[in-house]
Amino acid sequence: MKINYIAGVFALSILFVSCDKNTNETAAAETETKESTPSNATTVNGDLKIAYINSDSLFAGYELYKDLEEEFIEEKVMAENTFRSKVAALEKDYQDAQAGAAQLSEEALQILGAKLQQREQQLMGEKQQMEGMLMQSEQAKNDKLYEELRVFLDEYAAAEGYHMIYGYNGFGDVLYMDAQFDITKQVIDSLNSVYSQSKLAETASE
Repeated sequence: MKINYIAGVFALSILFVSCDKNTNETAAAETETKESTPSNATTVNGDLKIAYINSDSLFAGYELYKDLEEEFIEEKVMAENTFRSKVAALEKDYQDAQAGAAQLSEEALQILGAKLQQREQQLMGEKQQMEGMLMQSEQAKNDKLYEELRVFLDEYAAAEGYHMIYGYNGFGDVLYMDAQFDITKQVIDSLNSVYSQSKLAETASE
């Protein structure tokens, strides 16, 4: 996501799949008897299969990421507009109080001023509540995105025989990756296929 509303840009954690010696030997034997799916991964020392995903491209292409971003922006805009309308109403009441101050007694002015100050304090509290609500919503969406990616990559790595899948965007701990190990497109296509099916299932159940 290009803005810092939900996930920001985070590096995918290295995904480890169990790779003890017996499991590797069995997997290797099965691979010899089956036609393998074309892949951009590589095998090192005969038993370690690795690949990487460009995290920037992943977020740009993952439909769930886009939907969560759009959903959060709508929540933020709605909350901010509601708050602005309350601020505008308070500002108008301040202006009206100033305009009519000459017609009010000192006691009435003090009472009115106290009420306006109380409303201002309430608005400050509401602003903090709004910001807290948005932070919780952001975190919930972030957690959902992480969980969906984690579950998918667990299953994808197991199905494709990967032992490690790196997150890569040219920065961080991994500064270079050979393009032959790039499985970003395959992962994005698979993620969007799974997400599309889940949306259809939700629509059908409603």
